[in-house]
Amino acid sequence: MISLLLLVWAVAVAVAAPRAIAARSWSRAAPRVAVGLWLGALASATGAVLSAGLLVAVPPAALAAGLDGVVEACARALARLGAPNETLAALALAATAVLAARLAISAVATLHAARRWRRHHLAALPPVARPGPAGGCTVVEHATPMVYCLPGRPGHVVVTRGALDVLTPRQLEAVLRHERAHLRGRHHLLVAVAAAFHRALPGLPLARTAEDEIRRLVEHLADDRAGAQHGRHTVAAAIVRLADTTPGHALGAGGTAVDRVRRLLTPAPPRSTARGLLGASAVALLLMFPLVTAATAAGIAVHETTCSHSQTSARG
Repeated sequence: MISLLLLVWAVAVAVAAPRAIAARSWSRAAPRVAVGLWLGALASATGAVLSAGLLVAVPPAALAAGLDGVVEACARALARLGAPNETLAALALAATAVLAARLAISAVATLHAARRWRRHHLAALPPVARPGPAGGCTVVEHATPMVYCLPGRPGHVVVTRGALDVLTPRQLEAVLRHERAHLRGRHHLLVAVAAAFHRALPGLPLARTAEDEIRRLVEHLADDRAGAQHGRHTVAAAIVRLADTTPGHALGAGGTAVDRVRRLLTPAPPRSTARGLLGASAVALLLMFPLVTAATAAGIAVHETTCSHSQTSARG
């Protein structure tokens, strides 16, 4: 019953989260909260499925025996796949292992692909790059107006000659502030987590929508940082000048110019402590429900098994 409850929870989160978060006015006003909810929903749904599979695959007696008992139960379930009493446990274990493996492999592959692209890009910069007029940026002699960042240690902000030609000094400072906000906020890691989930679960609408939305929301976060110092209208004007020319793997490729400009030209909503607390509570619920439910079920099962063995020994 607990496994069924966890599966129902996972389905409910996968269905409800996109409807509750995507393209909502409050998410545009509170992008940080929205990012937390998207990542919380992904972790909650997959965590619930993994916990449900383990609870089905591992009997209470094995849990009471500790790690050795869990490993033995898993091996026994796989060894007796054809036996009627072990088929369900084996299938649950296999499904859990496949899901866990897909998530792990996707995370490694996503991070490796992004790191390889950044490494190749950085290797190609020195022959055509020079220090920029503003500290902390590199100018590339290219006619297309582009400004983007390459995360890493240290991070790099790349500006093309075309961007210097079309941006005013104030707009350039605003754009550089935007890119530095990406680097300081480690936004590439947020995008990588969402991309890894989508890569592991390409058929899950929640994963696809979460990646698209997180790419958009980190742009809003960086826009807000730049707008707070240089003015929202200045940032909007710079976005129009650059007009979505960011390379595909760089931060900024997920946000559309029209969406960002419309948001910046709308007066910024006042900060809301209540909204932040509500968002944090929702994220905590998403993360804790599968863990608490699975741990409670396992604890009850272990307790009942231990008490049963104790009563049997006392009678003997």
